[in-house]
Amino acid sequence: MPRLRHCITCFVSPLATGKYLNNQNNIGNTLLTEQDRDNLRTHSLRIKSHMPHAMFNELCEKFSHKMDIGSEYRMFKHFKRLTMIMPMKIDCCINSCIAYTARYSHSDLCDFCGERHFDAQGKPRHQFSYMPLVPQLQGLFAQEDTVEKLLYHHQYDHSPSTVNDVFDGKIYWSLQDKFVLVDGIQKNYKYFSGQNDIAFSLATDGYLLFGQYRK
Repeated sequence: MPRLRHCITCFVSPLATGKYLNNQNNIGNTLLTEQDRDNLRTHSLRIKSHMPHAMFNELCEKFSHKMDIGSEYRMFKHFKRLTMIMPMKIDCCINSCIAYTARYSHSDLCDFCGERHFDAQGKPRHQFSYMPLVPQLQGLFAQEDTVEKLLYHHQYDHSPSTVNDVFDGKIYWSLQDKFVLVDGIQKNYKYFSGQNDIAFSLATDGYLLFGQYRK
């Protein structure tokens, strides 16, 4: 649940800012009522400040004569309906060795630690929440100001003799001279040739081997 809350905060926070809420040119902004705005701001504050549930509930009660703040469950359910971004629950090893997908989807035991996939009631012993990528990308193109920012790489003025930006990188520019390959089939367009193309970078968490660490 903490990871799910963190993911949802990424979407709640921009919505909760005055700049977004007061900009009527934003697509979908007309769907937000004043109560929605109050809920977004309040729950964003609770999540980002790590406010305890008891304190948050007390705050809502004290200001109930001013604002009708919904419960966290009700707010998230309504927010998911507005954004059409629904988190997916995926089974994983209780020790986080593997996700039970692809070739592990029908496994009853973890291939690495031997722990059982299901408990005595036949329910997954552990799951994690995944926020689907495609709806998030679609959401980026639903905001005029965000679309403008996404054009940055296409409009960037590159100088071969200097490196001022990630889009001056050697790999990025070498890809622009190559045709896209999908499953070994060459397409008739090159990488990042379209103004609406998006460049992804991947960063992963580090991990410790053999349980050792440095002080």
